[in-house]
Amino acid sequence: CLLLTLVLALSLCVIPAAAADDQTRSDDPVVFVHGLFGWGQRDKIFSIMPYWGMTTGSLPDYLATQGYETYAASVGPLSSAWDRACELYAQLVGARTDYGVKHAQDFGHERYGIDYETPLFDGWGTERAVNLVGHSFGGATTRLFLEILTNGCPEEVAAAKAAGVEPSPFFLGGKGGWVHSLTAIAAPHNGTTFIESNSDFTKLAADLTTAAAKALGLSSLKGVYDFQLDQFGIRKDDNETFSQALDRVLKSDFLSHNDNAFLDLTIDKSLEINKGIEIQPNVYYFSYAGDQTSTDPLTGNHYPTVSAIPSNGMCALMMPGSVNMGKYYDKYTAGGFYIDKSWRPNDGMVNTVSAFYPIHSDGTCLTKDGKQGWTNYDGYSNINFQPGIWYVMPVTRADHMQFVGGIANKSIIETHLFYRNLMDDIYSTYHTVQPTETPFPFTDVPESRWSYPYIKELYDAGVVSGTSATTFEPTANVTRAQFVTMLAGLQG
Repeated sequence: CLLLTLVLALSLCVIPAAAADDQTRSDDPVVFVHGLFGWGQRDKIFSIMPYWGMTTGSLPDYLATQGYETYAASVGPLSSAWDRACELYAQLVGARTDYGVKHAQDFGHERYGIDYETPLFDGWGTERAVNLVGHSFGGATTRLFLEILTNGCPEEVAAAKAAGVEPSPFFLGGKGGWVHSLTAIAAPHNGTTFIESNSDFTKLAADLTTAAAKALGLSSLKGVYDFQLDQFGIRKDDNETFSQALDRVLKSDFLSHNDNAFLDLTIDKSLEINKGIEIQPNVYYFSYAGDQTSTDPLTGNHYPTVSAIPSNGMCALMMPGSVNMGKYYDKYTAGGFYIDKSWRPNDGMVNTVSAFYPIHSDGTCLTKDGKQGWTNYDGYSNINFQPGIWYVMPVTRADHMQFVGGIANKSIIETHLFYRNLMDDIYSTYHTVQPTETPFPFTDVPESRWSYPYIKELYDAGVVSGTSATTFEPTANVTRAQFVTMLAGLQG
């Protein structure tokens, strides 16, 4: 019986449930934005090892079987939040990346970057909006992207006018309606103590990846995994010989420009970025944080969770960094921000408290009218999400990479369930009750009951039908006949 149940459960991962055809969905797609060192569908490596799904298989492919239209953007793995936001815009509209006249001058790199000849999908801004989902540093990328898209950048417009050139439409603003929702997964909204508590490793990683970027930027493997540092001259031009390009690229120093992810991930720089980003009143916000640590009863410090079951513990590669983060507190950053004990729980890369919602230097998160800009959501209550406020989901027991399938320690069932629930939350914001809809019939399952949304979802999908026309008996035992009936209903 256990084996049969397992086989049937696994089959649900590849066969769409009955609800896929019945649920009201907008045709606004989801665009995934990866984090540091990540990659998207433009990189050929995505077809071999997708960032979104990793060892559990391609999430975009799986979600397509569930009726969702999704895309995986490719932005600079080491680039700053600004550069990545500009690249995301260029991909969505299908244009050459424009980093802005002023930004290019301030940081000493070229104004233009990669040319994305075709948009990720058709109709963005004219017929359809987009739902953004950012993992890790992708969260900062999408938040800054939305801010510029909405309010533009007057400094860039003025700099372009002074130079006698046209600014990118991105910097003109007025396009806030082009984004419907923004979801941040394990995002270091307020930076991470990983940088300071693992300073030697961070410097080594920065040096090694910069060297790798130079090597790949000149090789035929650039299209396999692209660091997208063309604006810094890390590329081979058509009119150059390989030796000429090599000599030029070896002399370049990407990190010295102070326009990179390693700097933007520090707490001080993250808070500086947050200062210029507002919560948009017409956008839905969701935030997921992870914690894969346990508290030492003697010291109160946090240490990585170790388990014989890989999916229940932290990936071994993240443990050393997590140990240092778990005991790093009672310190001030160079900018004067105090790191208290609440920063000790972490997912191996990001502090749990930093992944809840973005704050300013005074620790507040406010809407434009001065109200609290976040609320905790228990994950069970059936509520109507409202725009203009961060919904902080219950903390997930996962390390940093388990959210996207894990390096080698996450189950396919858990990963697919997480993203089905995530998609349900996003697309529930489009739902409007139709006059022809069948009302929920069970009088013994009030909306306040924790299991209401689950029972309603299965009822709407035709999986359960209750014990009578008006009762469900939610506290009763499930019979073998009911169990088999539900399995058959899940299989259509």
